[in-house]
Amino acid sequence: MIHEDLLQKELEYPGTDSLGSLWEPPSSDRAHVREKHPAGRAPFIAVLGSSGFRASWQAGLAHVLEEIGEPVRWDLASGGTIPGLAAAVGLNRYWRRIANAGAPTHKILKPAQGLRWFERKNLDLAGVFDIAAVEEWLAAWLAWAGVQTFRDLRYDDGQAPAGVSHRAGICVSMWRTDRPFPTRCTSSQLRDPEFIHHAFRWAFFSRQFPWRRFRQVWVPDTIGEHLPWLKNEIDDHSPAFWARVSMSQWPACLPTVFQDPATLQLIFLADGGHIDNQPSLFNDGRLPPLPLLNPRLAQNRRHSEPGRRHRDSRRMPFGGVVRFEVTPETNFRSLQARGLTLPARDAMWRRGVIQGRQKLASEFTELLRRHSQARERRAQLDSRLIIEIPGLHGFQAIAAAKRAGTRRAFDHRS
Repeated sequence: MIHEDLLQKELEYPGTDSLGSLWEPPSSDRAHVREKHPAGRAPFIAVLGSSGFRASWQAGLAHVLEEIGEPVRWDLASGGTIPGLAAAVGLNRYWRRIANAGAPTHKILKPAQGLRWFERKNLDLAGVFDIAAVEEWLAAWLAWAGVQTFRDLRYDDGQAPAGVSHRAGICVSMWRTDRPFPTRCTSSQLRDPEFIHHAFRWAFFSRQFPWRRFRQVWVPDTIGEHLPWLKNEIDDHSPAFWARVSMSQWPACLPTVFQDPATLQLIFLADGGHIDNQPSLFNDGRLPPLPLLNPRLAQNRRHSEPGRRHRDSRRMPFGGVVRFEVTPETNFRSLQARGLTLPARDAMWRRGVIQGRQKLASEFTELLRRHSQARERRAQLDSRLIIEIPGLHGFQAIAAAKRAGTRRAFDHRS
């Protein structure tokens, strides 16, 4: 187990230079021993939504989530995929702290190679930034912990909690073009930044407006419903690849592009936070098999208003959204990521642990009580509550897809 003195210790792993170069995972002879947590902890589903470059803060919260209960599933989107996957694969909390401090965020804002000069600063369509370095870094850490594919995150037969298949799920946004692309694309084309810009402009200027058809896709759980040709192979996909997709904030970052082999339509995949910053596969208006707990930063004044808890409950019924105040460690904008040093990321982790220990235990106790009461009241019912979907910024507020059983609320992002 990691003891209380971990919080007081300074970071000691000499794995990088002062500029924050890409950290390699430790060699195989460096000890990685999974924690042995106390038996009898209450099971729940941990939900980590988008956080921008505050993933290290969420890593601190993940540290505390394992102290208050047993997170049997991690529902993840955007920046939350980094700490959530690290926890789901069993990377112990000492090495999670090391890994998060070394996240190569300074490489995220590097323009993708191959774009023409006038496209390098054009954020209105397909983006300019490529975060492949983060995928490479995360894949190396997950492999060091023994996980390379979603199959490694699947529960064994007879051990899965009710309604849960994998230890983690990743939310991505998907939009599909109206009509087929004029030609069949090669795999190298679909990875080429210049081609992605060309394809996006083809969709845009032919008035297909693909963002009008946003869909929430869960990997690996529901992807077969939207991209059926991946259904039988998704367990062999890398979680780090899909984490990178879920972190690709469009329009700043390049989306990932697939082509439907049957129809030749193009499928654009991007940041899961486009759909909702409180993601959960179980957030469909029905009582989930386990309570949902979603810690979040209060990122603007409206998030701190007295009615915020009520609005959160309409967006995640049967779950708990816990809001935390922004502190100096977490108060910075996404485009400041180049200056996010290793000590700054570690201070963010430390603040997450401190804030989590102040609030999460009492909130979790109340969540368990409410979930138990709801289960008793609705044991004989299969009805759903209406889920309130927040309107997103700009044209996304108009265009985000409307699922059955939802109601649109024009409000700040959740």
